[in-house]
Amino acid sequence: MKRAIFLMLAVTAVLLAGCEDTPPEPNKATCTGDAYQQALSEISSEAKRQAFAAECESFQKAQQMGEWEFKPSSPDRY
Repeated sequence: MKRAIFLMLAVTAVLLAGCEDTPPEPNKATCTGDAYQQALSEISSEAKRQAFAAECESFQKAQQMGEWEFKPSSPDRY
């Protein structure tokens, strides 16, 4: 009897874990182009949609900060 109750609780927990509406992780694939628009359309909660958009914006800013190019100074300046 206890085993059946434990089994039902375990199955219920597994099923409920799959129902969680979590936004996708912001990365290069999900924060650019059509994938970004698709990810936004799949998120049902407006608050989570805004949070995902803010996280994508932060991710893109971090990517831009990490990209740099060495530009040597001109020889006639010194």
